[in-house]
Amino acid sequence: MSITLVRVDDRIIHGQTTTRWSKARDLFGFIVVSDKVAGDTLRKRVLKVAADNYRIGIYDEEIGISKITQARDSKKSYFVISDSPQNFANIMKNGGDFGKVLNIGCMNTRPGTKVLGRTVAIDEKDYEALDYMYNNGINIQFQLLPSDPIRDWPTMKKIYDSMK
Repeated sequence: MSITLVRVDDRIIHGQTTTRWSKARDLFGFIVVSDKVAGDTLRKRVLKVAADNYRIGIYDEEIGISKITQARDSKKSYFVISDSPQNFANIMKNGGDFGKVLNIGCMNTRPGTKVLGRTVAIDEKDYEALDYMYNNGINIQFQLLPSDPIRDWPTMKKIYDSMK
């Protein structure tokens, strides 16, 4: 498979992505899928600089589904990244196939979120999206850096549920 990492990270592309993750997984280019990011001209410019020498495409969810399919069928290696688990749940609901593993990186504190651990804060919509994907066969792995231990969705879900 030519998608070597599927990740939620609210920073999208940053130093850890281009230095640490690209050393742990093959990388030719990035496919960023987010309606919010695709509609933000300044953020797109910043991400193109952050991508360094890697190729980058920034798409809304609708176009992103076909770009993910193209990447999956490519001989080159891509990271598919979005700023929200809700985007990946929507991609699944609309017939997109990004693989069977979703890595959750940095999801910083926002209004209405509950902090589940280091750099992970989710709200009810994130919870519903993660639960939907998990219940539909996606292995959800919380891992900031490749060298960090992986925490799974049932573990993180239990933490969230204990805060209700």
